[in-house]
Amino acid sequence: MVDALIQERDRLRRTTLARRDLLSPADQQARSEKIAGSLLSHPLLCHKKVIFIYCHFRSEVQTALVIDHCLSQGKTVCVPVSVPQESDLLAVTIIDPIHDLAPGFQGIPEPLPHLVHTRRISPALIGAAVIPGAVFDRHGHRLGYGMGFYDRFLIRAPQAIRIGLAFSSQLVERLPVFEHDIPMDMIVTEEEQILWPERLHVQERGR
Repeated sequence: MVDALIQERDRLRRTTLARRDLLSPADQQARSEKIAGSLLSHPLLCHKKVIFIYCHFRSEVQTALVIDHCLSQGKTVCVPVSVPQESDLLAVTIIDPIHDLAPGFQGIPEPLPHLVHTRRISPALIGAAVIPGAVFDRHGHRLGYGMGFYDRFLIRAPQAIRIGLAFSSQLVERLPVFEHDIPMDMIVTEEEQILWPERLHVQERGR
């Protein structure tokens, strides 16, 4: 049973990422701009002071516009630094993406090594976490890239609103999930926003 579930998850991951990779660069940018506009206009993000957000890589939903806007609004923006030996992430603040970021683990943009020591912040300070993924479903579940980095990190940030970004082609009706999978509170595509109010507890979470 477990093996069959793993195989189905792997199949969904492969087929969905292959479909995402077929989007042209212009299409990726146009759709990403719609997603950024939708996310930035929502009060869930507007009211948070500390934002954890991934730096996009390859055909992921692009996050540069969101990062730049949050910085211009005086928010504290932190991005992931991979710790591959632990399959985990650190949160490190950035001030200037152009000068603070460089290719890191597997070529993903990450803060420069010296910033990891001087700007690392506790996950407990994060008000909203903007997360990538391979596949999402209409129940808020997320299928990542198979290493569990974000699931391990989010366990240490239970107060953070969890927001998944995806193109509409990455959304399915239902994913096969494990008990340890952490669901999103909100998913934003270029076509819609999907929220689960029962998970939000907006007054109790975040900063």
